Amino acid sequence: MSAEHAPRIVLAATLLLSSTGWLLGLEAGWFALIPWVLSIVFFGLPHGAADHIVWSSIRGENGRFAPVVVRYILVMVIYAALWWVYPPLAAFLFLGITVWHWGSADAARSFARAEAPPMSVSWVAASVSRGIVPILAPLAFYEDVVIAIVADWSPSLSAAELGAWVPETSIVLSVVLLSQIIWMMIMMNVGASPRTEGIETLLVTLLLVAVHPLIGVGVYFSFWHAWHHDRRLVSWYADAKNGMMNRSKRRDQVIIMVFTLAGMAAVLSLIPPGPSTLTIYLILISILTMPHMVVVWMMDRQDGNALRL
Repeated sequence: MSAEHAPRIVLAATLLLSSTGWLLGLEAGWFALIPWVLSIVFFGLPHGAADHIVWSSIRGENGRFAPVVVRYILVMVIYAALWWVYPPLAAFLFLGITVWHWGSADAARSFARAEAPPMSVSWVAASVSRGIVPILAPLAFYEDVVIAIVADWSPSLSAAELGAWVPETSIVLSVVLLSQIIWMMIMMNVGASPRTEGIETLLVTLLLVAVHPLIGVGVYFSFWHAWHHDRRLVSWYADAKNGMMNRSKRRDQVIIMVFTLAGMAAVLSLIPPGPSTLTIYLILISILTMPHMVVVWMMDRQDGNALRL
């Protein structure tokens, strides 16, 4: 099974198993948490664990990681403080950065396959149109589940108020369909493969619309988004950019993951009872995602400059 086909097979298998469970009348139950448990060690959390290496290489600091780590932690602390001071704004930013980060990751991969330069108007439009889907699609048939998850992020987030913002199912599905049509139009315009993009777009759409959100989004996070970023890191390490000569990607990731998991365990032990463990985990992911998004943005810029040379 090639690295290119593996995530498609995972998405297809998830759709098949979920459909079988639905036909048998089974409830998601604790099975819905499996993708999030797996994300701790398989691609989810680890996919950003080499950010300090990438950031250092982009800045040409030749292995001087201390300044990078300080900047990285500073971004996390600022965003964590926002969660503490004003959770609704932090939650809104979380959704916003997820739209951009997940959408631009898919756009970067598809544009690279088409040998089209990123950081263009088309690339930005493709990023937004694809990034909307993981956030909006689960609301079509699982509105109550999504609202309950988001409302648990803070006592100041009311399920009733959040529900008032959710459009009707027909509108949600129309926006999701329109977003994916825009994506496909852009892909055709930049010379991407209609077959490849069509298959992936169909799998992603069905996964996020039809499957229980905790399963669908969890699988998308680890075995689509994070998986593909990990493959991108393989290329970066292979290119041996500044400060990355003779380094092991897996070793770099494991070292940071030890500190990350220790830090998350410490945070969990300090938080008073109230929010669920999943809620705390999602908030911690959002805090880790903020500086990670900055690093990926710099990767996109460097790749874009390389393509234009």
